[in-house]
Amino acid sequence: MTEPMQFSEHRISAAEAAPYGVAITDDGAVWVTLIRGSALVRRDPDGSFTTIPLGKGSEPSLPAVATEDSVWVTDSALNRIIRVGPEGVRAETAVPTANARPFGVASADSGEVWFTEMTTDSIGRIDILGRVAEFTAGVEHGTPSMIAVSGESVWFTLNAANAVGYIRGGNSAVALTQLPTHGAGPVGITVATDAAAWFTEIAAGQIGRIDRNGELTEFELPDRESKPHAIVANPDGGCWFTLWGSNQLGFIAADGTIAVIDLPTPNSEPHGLAVAQDGTVWVALETGFLAELRP
Repeated sequence: MTEPMQFSEHRISAAEAAPYGVAITDDGAVWVTLIRGSALVRRDPDGSFTTIPLGKGSEPSLPAVATEDSVWVTDSALNRIIRVGPEGVRAETAVPTANARPFGVASADSGEVWFTEMTTDSIGRIDILGRVAEFTAGVEHGTPSMIAVSGESVWFTLNAANAVGYIRGGNSAVALTQLPTHGAGPVGITVATDAAAWFTEIAAGQIGRIDRNGELTEFELPDRESKPHAIVANPDGGCWFTLWGSNQLGFIAADGTIAVIDLPTPNSEPHGLAVAQDGTVWVALETGFLAELRP
């Protein structure tokens, strides 16, 4: 983590719209879902903001990079995965199982898109032809949450099952890693430059790590009530994460060293975040702002 860093906050919506997930496309645009606002907000590289409506009743949860100028978005309420560009929705794929509530989403280098289904204990995959396949997440009543892809490896959290799932090679065989801390409540997950999967334990106040050999390590946060939520790999190593309960951002280095940064506005409710190639950290604040932390 580079010191010092500078904060800015940009008003992007009313608080009721609830900014939630963040992704950054290769054209430099920052995308933010408004989970209760039925819209996306796009910040252009020139600093201007555009709101993109997604239709009445939509509930855009999490975004993932699709192409240079578009993102995949899970629409939990309308049970679909959509691809959105600056002009609006470019493609729409319905989830075959009704009321699956797609939530986490990640794109692979192959062009495939993986997503979680919170209410059906399933993981979904959209291939390059637009065909959808659904696989069991490996446990009942597990509440699959966020998901990450690296090469042929797919990782996802099972919030209610206190486990992390792993799929290798694009098939449906799921390997589960049970967490040693009871009721840890894993949510966010990412794959860092060390090829390890890093994840948040929102109910335990810990960050977890599973290395390429399957060894699991848990790191206690300074405030065990801080509720770590989303986590994202830093291009130069380590991971950034949001601390929803303590109004902070955190950074964990590859060796487990942890630093926390207070957000300037009280009760900001930080959720999703993404890191640009220049090291700028962008954070969705449910109070209606997009925070910018610059190196």
